[in-house]
Amino acid sequence: MKKLISLLLPIMLLLSFAACGEKAAPQKGPEGTPGEIIDKIYENHQPLKLSVFTMDLDLTDPDAVAYNTGLESGDKLSAAAVSEAMMGQAYSLVVARVKDAADAAQVAKDIYDKVNTAKWICVEADTKTAAYCGDVVMFFMAGSQFAESATTETMLEAFKTVCGGNITVIG
Repeated sequence: MKKLISLLLPIMLLLSFAACGEKAAPQKGPEGTPGEIIDKIYENHQPLKLSVFTMDLDLTDPDAVAYNTGLESGDKLSAAAVSEAMMGQAYSLVVARVKDAADAAQVAKDIYDKVNTAKWICVEADTKTAAYCGDVVMFFMAGSQFAESATTETMLEAFKTVCGGNITVIG
């Protein structure tokens, strides 16, 4: 019995060290395209009191990427969509899927830091937030006049629900 234990103990020790050295695979975000994820966010959010439209973002167009995200390019993204108010109001919800989940935190921070909150004519968003879940980044900004309809807190809660309760908030 002692011989068996003395043989098994080193094997178990080696296996435990090997397991510690493995990196956990980056978490995958919620299923679906960015546009579908935006729809899910709205399904888990209180009804909006404004009309919005959602469109896919052309990641090969650096001007469109910069206008909607503040990023210089869409190189780190595999897909993105934006949902905005139909009448030039300060309201924007962006969902992007990054190519590598390890980049999600930096992409979320870059969008939060670099997006132009005054990209519309004569209006500016004065609240904003960014969060990520696995390989999915969500950014929301709006004018405080939309507080009855959508706030950073309510959008984060809806995104959190879509992500199964696990998000990291940047701002």
